[in-house]
Amino acid sequence: MQRAGGGGVYQVLERDSFDADWRRGVEEGWINPMADHVTLQAVKDRLTQLPWAPNPTAEWPNNVRRLTFPRSVADRRDTVDVFYEILEDDRTVWLERILPTTG
Repeated sequence: MQRAGGGGVYQVLERDSFDADWRRGVEEGWINPMADHVTLQAVKDRLTQLPWAPNPTAEWPNNVRRLTFPRSVADRRDTVDVFYEILEDDRTVWLERILPTTG
C-alpha cells in the first residue's frame, strides 16, 4: 500500500517492554485504560505514515525517536513519552517504551 506522495506505509508493532510499561502505567494511574487505548491507536495510525516526523535526539541513533503521548488533560505533570525505533528496511516501527516524562 502506498500513500500519496510516494512514501510507503509502515507497520507498527509493540515490543514486550512497551506492553510491560503500559500495564505498569495502568496500575500506577498514568495510563487511563478507558481512553488511552484509543489515543494509542491514533498514534499508531500516524506512525504508519510519518514515523520520521519527530526530530531526532542528538545523543540517540537517528532511527530512534520520542513523541509525547497526546493527553486529554493540559497538566504537564501528566505527560507521557513514547519511544520507538524505525527499521526502514522492514518498513516497521517498533514501539519500545511508554513512560512518564522526566525532567
